[in-house]
Amino acid sequence: MQRHRAILPLKHYDNEGRIKPNWAVFASLLVLMRAFLVFIASISYRPDTGLLLSLFYPDRHYFYASLLVGLPALLVMLMVVWRHWFRERWRGIFWLVKPLVILALLADLLLHVHMANHSHWAFSWLVALTLLADMLMLMYWLRSNTLKLMLMDWRKP
Repeated sequence: MQRHRAILPLKHYDNEGRIKPNWAVFASLLVLMRAFLVFIASISYRPDTGLLLSLFYPDRHYFYASLLVGLPALLVMLMVVWRHWFRERWRGIFWLVKPLVILALLADLLLHVHMANHSHWAFSWLVALTLLADMLMLMYWLRSNTLKLMLMDWRKP
């Protein structure tokens, strides 16, 4: 028996008939979690663990702030990857996904605007590309119908 009529093409559904997260969800979460990824990469670089970290984050305060910004994205990534487990136990928790990511994106935008202000608005490719990526991801999380359908589908029994 079919639960609901397929709204999206079949490639968007998993084996349980639920809408799968698309590449944009994973890409935006990985971009927000970049401080964690840089930290893991710097630990794995044996000759000088602090070298890679200092290349991406010359000021350690920005690194700590980026870790805080990435924390909601890390929590959402766990919820997305283990969605089957969460759906069996705490289905109602999926309403947190969108607000947590939007909060993280706004915090990341503010952090990079602060970085630009701190450098007296001198042009930086890193800040410019990060601001552009944050704004594009924010538009996606606010306007995507596929994302809205996916989150509604995950909350259904």
